[in-house]
Amino acid sequence: MKTLTSMKLMEGNIQGFILSIVGVAVVLAVGLIVLAQLQTNALTSAGVTTIASNSTGEIITQLGTVPQWIGIIITVALAFIVLGYFYNRM
Repeated sequence: MKTLTSMKLMEGNIQGFILSIVGVAVVLAVGLIVLAQLQTNALTSAGVTTIASNSTGEIITQLGTVPQWIGIIITVALAFIVLGYFYNRM
């Protein structure tokens, strides 16, 4: 019975983790869409490249590097969940 309980705890941990990653991905996607729209509006309202459009472009570039780290974060978190399962099993 202890194994079944441990498996349910591990399943709950994985479910919470997946929901967290999905939440971060949605917020990141919406943020990038809003920033791209702001940059487009800054370019079209002035007709030339402005400080606002340049800084918005830099923010978009910096936020674009976040998805590269998501794979590493997922791998590390799943490793901790699995190791936690085996640690609690003993």
